[in-house]
Amino acid sequence: MVKARGFLIWIFYITLVMTWGSSFILMKLGLKFYSPWQVATIRLVSALIMLIGFAIPDFRKIPLNRIGYVVLSGLMVMSIPAYLFCYAETGISSAIAGILNALTPFFTLVFGALFFRQPILRMQVGGLIIGFIGILLLTLINAKGELVFNHFAFFVIAAAICYGLNIQIVKTYLSDVNPFHLTTVSVSIAGIFSLVYVLLSGGFQILPVTDRNRVPLIASITLGLLGTAMAQLLFNVVIKRSSAIFASSIIYALPIVAVFWGVLDNEPIMAWHYLGMICIITGIIVMRRKATK
Repeated sequence: MVKARGFLIWIFYITLVMTWGSSFILMKLGLKFYSPWQVATIRLVSALIMLIGFAIPDFRKIPLNRIGYVVLSGLMVMSIPAYLFCYAETGISSAIAGILNALTPFFTLVFGALFFRQPILRMQVGGLIIGFIGILLLTLINAKGELVFNHFAFFVIAAAICYGLNIQIVKTYLSDVNPFHLTTVSVSIAGIFSLVYVLLSGGFQILPVTDRNRVPLIASITLGLLGTAMAQLLFNVVIKRSSAIFASSIIYALPIVAVFWGVLDNEPIMAWHYLGMICIITGIIVMRRKATK
């Protein structure tokens, strides 16, 4: 029985890596027809439709004094990053977006030290420096090897900042809330915000489905159903049945999957991009190795 459970956790782990790692290419496909805010909105509303049946009863199980933090968590982990990522991919490749997303542990550490009184060690500072070198390689050198400032990359970095802040919020203020309830409610709240925005802005046309929008629409919906709703639920299962360290290690593999899809899609990925990815992942490993001793 124990071996069966361990095997199941690895199945969930691999599924999460493949799903989240493929999210960046799905966004790129969606952007072939829809605008960034339309792709993000389709994603969040699709996730809402999938989880609203769970969220309604789960909402009653959230303590009243935690509702504000749950709403904030929904904004930090779902709403804001969804729009930031889509806008960023209008100016950078899906592979680079996937690599930069791995910066989340850096900002988790920084926010913990600045606002949550968590100590930061010398080795962790070294990890931050190594990761920062990776950021420079990915944001200041273009596909031609020219030294340029690509501001689109900083929208991904902003999304990683949101993720890092959300981890500290959940750890500090929502640790006593059932993770399944937290997921269904926070995802649904993000979807409701997007739905309200659509209604107030006059909406946009999805139907009829034609040859031009079929693949982008399927990619955007898949992004919501699998990359948001299902993935968040699986992630909570992995956390609950294994360890937080094991679960957080998923982020190490995401850039590999994102780069794989980028190569298949003929995206320009140069040697310094791979070097930047290695720097970021090395920095994360250095930080976490010292932090978990």
